[in-house]
Amino acid sequence: MRNAFRFLCLLITLLTAPILAQNKDPQLLLDEQLAGKAFQSQDYEQAKALYQQLYEKKKQSHHFNQYVECLFRLGDFDTAEKELKSFIKKNPSNGKARIDLIYAYASNDKKNKADDLFNEILNNLPESKNQIVNISNMLRGRMLNDYAIAILEKGAKTNAEGDPLYLERGNLYQSMINYQQAFEFYFLELEANPDQYNIIKNKLQTLLLYDVNKSITEEMRIALLKKTQEQPDNEQFGQLLMWFALQNEDYDIALAQCKSLDRRNNDQDQPLINLAHICFDNGQYNLAKDAFEQIIRKGKINPYYGDAVIGVIKTENQLFKNNPGTEKKSYEKLSQEIENTYPDVGSKEYPELVEIQADIMAYHLNKSDQAISLLQQAIGQINNKIQQCRLKLKLADIYLYNDEVWEATLLYSQVDKSMKEEPLGHEARFRNAQLRYFIGEFAWAETQLNVLKAATSKLIANDAMTLSLIISDNLEYDTTGTELKRLARADYKIYQHKPLEALPILDSICIDGNEISMPHALYRIAEIKEKEQDYPTADSLYLKIVEQFPDSYMADDALMRAALLEHQQLKVREAAKTHYEQLIDQYPTSLYTAQAKKNYRKL
Repeated sequence: MRNAFRFLCLLITLLTAPILAQNKDPQLLLDEQLAGKAFQSQDYEQAKALYQQLYEKKKQSHHFNQYVECLFRLGDFDTAEKELKSFIKKNPSNGKARIDLIYAYASNDKKNKADDLFNEILNNLPESKNQIVNISNMLRGRMLNDYAIAILEKGAKTNAEGDPLYLERGNLYQSMINYQQAFEFYFLELEANPDQYNIIKNKLQTLLLYDVNKSITEEMRIALLKKTQEQPDNEQFGQLLMWFALQNEDYDIALAQCKSLDRRNNDQDQPLINLAHICFDNGQYNLAKDAFEQIIRKGKINPYYGDAVIGVIKTENQLFKNNPGTEKKSYEKLSQEIENTYPDVGSKEYPELVEIQADIMAYHLNKSDQAISLLQQAIGQINNKIQQCRLKLKLADIYLYNDEVWEATLLYSQVDKSMKEEPLGHEARFRNAQLRYFIGEFAWAETQLNVLKAATSKLIANDAMTLSLIISDNLEYDTTGTELKRLARADYKIYQHKPLEALPILDSICIDGNEISMPHALYRIAEIKEKEQDYPTADSLYLKIVEQFPDSYMADDALMRAALLEHQQLKVREAAKTHYEQLIDQYPTSLYTAQAKKNYRKL
């Protein structure tokens, strides 16, 4: 039946097409094209004459509308008024002509006549919501905003559907750039119709996207805070405030709101765990820990309990790493916590716990052999291919940390082969190339890095590009590879958590190195100083790279690191703003430009 129906439709189309074509007036089409072209070219005199002729011939309203539009563009409101009055007499039901006549009056200093005609429309307003909104839109299209508002205000009380027209009034005020009123009506709509949450959120999202100077954002913040204070039990406003806070990276507000909603209804498990991960990924470790602990307090029956337990351990570990003064006993305590946690987690969380504990054992407790045994045992117990490969990467890293180069390269190669086209495989290949760089096998490393430049992961591709440039630029400058070997040796020492052994090598490069190796050495020293929390020294070293080696491939990276230190650690806002701006202006193609723009706007 369906195929027969399609055939019948096709047959009707084929039979009627020639008839429709015959009814087309070629001269009419040509005249319409000429008039349209003249209008688009802003030759309104010619367009006016052509549309007037078309209307006189065919008496079609759209020709008249264009004719009147030409009169308006030419500022000939007297003629427009005369023509519109005549047209309305013949077409009394044409609403658009009446709106245009109001516009003609208003534009010709005849406000009283405009008010009288508008009041006539207002007093005879139709009951249909769609018609009311159309009248308001036509008035708004002529920039008759006060009239447009009045139509919606009355229509909100009189339309047959009983719709208060909150959304339409919000749209109108938004188009008038009156955001305070727009937010008021949007929130009234959300209060009356909670199922409109996504529509309201999308409208706010669009406004934020085009808010260059953050003025709209601030108005939105005030309006939302006011609404949530007025109606603390309204879940939609609470969710909207949480969403807004995340858009603006106000993670503390987002978490406070999420916890408040959870205390009220105990139904925010997924938002809480998502927010915890967002905080962690953005370096807000204390907030992340707080969110994870909120989940843990719900008990082991909670579906996100294991994820939250891992999250707390990960955040504690990261907080320790970020503090160079963290004592050994703190790591010992965390390692014991992990040991006690194994029985409480499932097979999904177990490998990640092993990875964290092995990291602590090898790098902070001087227990590399135990770390290796733990990883080997876990690899043998796990059947999941991806989890196995992740643990093999960690095991290879520890072998390399212990100078067991060939054990490490064997494992990297295994993961690369097993996960060849996956991000984990690319990561293994990069680490293997880095290993070859450390031990001076530069040609082998460069071959692998050149392949990785096209990796799907931007981070891997960028790291591969950077290391490839280090190798190629240094070998081009010095074919013997003397400087490159020094750099590689220093980088290997840093990788092995031996900065005190790396510093003398880097210092020597800064004294007698070449223009290719020196910025790299300065950058590495700055990184060491930053980890030691010697932020002023790190900042000056990063800026030294930008000043002395502005064309280096590391200059934009160094400038971003300096700006971030000034912004987040040193709290020198003006210097940070200057350096974000410098990065935006001088390195427009840098990977860091987008983030620099975002941070600059925040400052």
